[in-house]
Amino acid sequence: MNTTQKQPPKKKKPAVKKKTVKRRKINAKNMATIIVSVIVVLGLIGGSAGMVMIGSMIKDAPKIDINNFESKESTQILDKDGNLIQDIGQQIRTNVSYEDMPTSLVDAFVAVEDSRYFEHNGFDLPRFAKAFLTNLKTLSFSQGGSTFTMQLVKNTYFTNDETGEMAARSKLAGVKRKVQEIFLAMQLEKQTNKKRIFELYLNKLNFGGSGNIRGVQKAAEYYFGKDVSELNLSESALLAGIINRPNAYNPFKNLDYATDRRNTVLNLMQRHGYITKQEAELAKSIKIEDQLVDSSVNKGSTDGGTPYQSYVDAVIAEAKELTGMDPTVVPMKIYTSMDPEVQTQIDDIQAGKTNVEFPDDLMEIAIVSMNNQTGEIVGIGGGRNYAGGGSLLLNHATDQYKQPGSAVKPFLSYALAFENLGWSTSHTVTDAPFNYAGTTKVVKNFNGRYYGDIPLEYAVGNSLNTPALKTLQEVIDAIGSKKVVQYLQNLGFSRVTQDEFNVGYAIGGSTYEASAVEMAGAHATMINGGSYIKPHTITKIEFKDGTSPVVPDYSGTQVISAESAYLASHLMYQAVYGPYSNYMQILKRGYPIYGKTGTTDWGSDGLKFGIPQGAAKDKWMIASSSKYTNAVWVGYEKGIKDKKTYFDSEKSKLNIPGNISKLMLDVLHKDEENPPAITQPDGVTSITHIKGLYPYTAVLEGMDGSFVTTGMIKKEFNKLADPLQASVQDIGTFDASLSTDGNLHLTWGDYPDASKLTVAPNTKNLGIEVGGKWYDAPDCAVAFDWTWVYGPIRYKAQVSIQDFSFDVTSEQSSIDQHIDVKPGDKVNVCGYYAYENMNYRSNEICKEIQVEDKEIQLTIPSDKATKAEIESWASANGVTVSFTEVADEAKKGTNEIISNGAKVNGTTMTFMQSTIGQARFAVTLYVGLACGDNASVVNGACACNQGYEGDPIKGCTAKLAPTPDPTPSTDPSPDTSPSPDPTPSEDTQDQNDENKD
Repeated sequence: MNTTQKQPPKKKKPAVKKKTVKRRKINAKNMATIIVSVIVVLGLIGGSAGMVMIGSMIKDAPKIDINNFESKESTQILDKDGNLIQDIGQQIRTNVSYEDMPTSLVDAFVAVEDSRYFEHNGFDLPRFAKAFLTNLKTLSFSQGGSTFTMQLVKNTYFTNDETGEMAARSKLAGVKRKVQEIFLAMQLEKQTNKKRIFELYLNKLNFGGSGNIRGVQKAAEYYFGKDVSELNLSESALLAGIINRPNAYNPFKNLDYATDRRNTVLNLMQRHGYITKQEAELAKSIKIEDQLVDSSVNKGSTDGGTPYQSYVDAVIAEAKELTGMDPTVVPMKIYTSMDPEVQTQIDDIQAGKTNVEFPDDLMEIAIVSMNNQTGEIVGIGGGRNYAGGGSLLLNHATDQYKQPGSAVKPFLSYALAFENLGWSTSHTVTDAPFNYAGTTKVVKNFNGRYYGDIPLEYAVGNSLNTPALKTLQEVIDAIGSKKVVQYLQNLGFSRVTQDEFNVGYAIGGSTYEASAVEMAGAHATMINGGSYIKPHTITKIEFKDGTSPVVPDYSGTQVISAESAYLASHLMYQAVYGPYSNYMQILKRGYPIYGKTGTTDWGSDGLKFGIPQGAAKDKWMIASSSKYTNAVWVGYEKGIKDKKTYFDSEKSKLNIPGNISKLMLDVLHKDEENPPAITQPDGVTSITHIKGLYPYTAVLEGMDGSFVTTGMIKKEFNKLADPLQASVQDIGTFDASLSTDGNLHLTWGDYPDASKLTVAPNTKNLGIEVGGKWYDAPDCAVAFDWTWVYGPIRYKAQVSIQDFSFDVTSEQSSIDQHIDVKPGDKVNVCGYYAYENMNYRSNEICKEIQVEDKEIQLTIPSDKATKAEIESWASANGVTVSFTEVADEAKKGTNEIISNGAKVNGTTMTFMQSTIGQARFAVTLYVGLACGDNASVVNGACACNQGYEGDPIKGCTAKLAPTPDPTPSTDPSPDTSPSPDPTPSEDTQDQNDENKD
């Protein structure tokens, strides 16, 4: 340890150089004192005058009560493992018994302070008389002659135990006090024993040291870091020597003074026979500096950066709240949840002993680390102000209230939306200018941009403001502001009131203020399944007077459903692990972390300090695993002119909240298994729907995947709307008319949303006008529009004519179209709105049109009409004719038109327009015969010409000549075959004549 401290001048060292005592002049005051002292001595040895004087002095002496001699112990604060963190109290003391004291300690005190202690009755007359004679001789009155018992009486009844101030010592009052000390000491010796008196005396003494430690046990801990029972000879001698002048003989301050004083005590111990010369010399050879412990880490110290002081101050405040008593006055034993490793890391951060760099001395911090499942705070960082020492300072973690900024969004706007609006994590929110109702104030994002329709996860990951504001307003509209305020109060926010609450709380602004402890507790509630457990440091308080202990009940209160808390935590997980630049990427590790940042600004309030408009003043980061939550605040307590008490870009880039959070997560999970992810409640299910639509709408079969999203939702809200019913508005009016020439005129009522008549763009301007000023928001994204899938809305109609139907589509609200109808037809026309590409339609309005049916007089062609003329007649009148040709030379060139079995040539028939098309006529056409080659008409039929043979229709061929017989005939009869007659017969002539007709 450091032994190069500046030492007092040598001339002031006691027991080193013989003092030159300056004799006082005898004045009236001193003479009176001498006379009274003589009377006292005479009285003590039996003189009547002295006895009278003594009697008058002791008549108002305090009444002896052994309990008055018990020294109040200090309050002990213990860590999570039961180890002492710190003693607190107006005096820091732990009482010990005589049996706990080593022999060397008893001998050292007796040798130097009261060598006949175990022999006298509380008043050592020889020693007192010697001191009196010395005082009389020197007129200095520096020798007291007090015994241990007298000093105990003095320290109990005549010295302020807290301030050390003694009762009057001058003139007769001082003599009276001394007489009463002697009288009470002798009484005390009659009521108890020497060991008990010695024990009470050493427990009461001031041994110097830092702060306000009292008693030999605390002295042993402070100087040597050990229990009193473990003291050796050198250490015992040092403690016995210190009490005479606690500050002058403090070895941390005056090592050489302390060393000389210890050696003086060892010499006295040797002289009185308690130790040998060899033991004395051996003890003297030990360097005191080698026996001392580092006072800076001593837990009884209250100066210069006391370890754990941030935590201790929080414990003191909490103990007062739990008991109604001050632990610095009422001795207690307080069991806490403090983790020494965690708290040491916090202390190192505050003291600048880590890689966290602070850009200036004015920047402050607050840190709270707590267990989510129990609410136990395991570490507290009260601020960099604690690094300079002191206690009960402004604890920035527990006693400072700041606007929390965007760090509230997950547990406020969005957790309540999951709970009350039925939102899913895949919900689409709209980022656009937001106007506070009743004001001209318009809220913007930190970068001044607006993004339009965006996924909820994106809004949280990029900490956008207007979606959170709009969401909270929807919640307020749904459940009322009183329930929102009650929810925040149930989360532990002590400064939230109904009178002050407004929608600005959605972004941690307006009058919303919170401490780091409150922010940690709210976030831990989300991780803990919606169960709020009050953050606390104390697990039990015992009272040293035997009063029944206080064991606080920190059972959880369900402030929101486990499902909604889980969904809010999911948003915080995505904020850390999603594709965002939000300073939280530093938190990523091998187990899930759930986090959120927050920033608040000076607005215009900082202008008077030279702070730019809107510059940031506070930065938050809350980071949780499933086991621990760590809340960090970094910022400035107040603005100071020209001291840059704000975050510029360079300070922001240091990511101080992130670096602190990283260190804290590391130490919180050191030597532990990686914590698992938060367990998904059974009441959370998956939902797949069309993005951008709410109520959530079912996905169409074969729909483009870019229009589809999947998220998580409370099971009770997992319902999908039918896309057929959710997309087209109803038609109000429709009309249809038909002209005589077949022109169909259709008219629809204008579609209510004219924007749907064209394919919607994927961006739009969401700007608003407030107070006559336009707040532009161009190029805002559109998440979804039905026209991208179905095309634009079209005016449509279905036209049905008898058994035939067709569709009509128009971009305009009226259209003309020619249709073919017949008289008597019924035309049914149903108009509606529908998307162009798919027949998802509105309701329909139908109109029926009846076509007029008239009589038609039809004149039938004559029997001389040609085939072409008959065909033209049939086509013009819409009737059907069928032709049959008959070869008949006699009727060649004529026809017969038959209807219903009767010849109707040249007649006039009556038909209806609707039925004329059903008329059927059979037409027989008479034609001449057509014979083949080498054939002619003979008797009304074709026959092969003479010398020809074959089919007269297809054509005849010449007959072949007969083959001659080479054998002569033996028949002598003459040839009887007829000879060719070149002249036709009468019958033949008649036949040819007939063919010529």
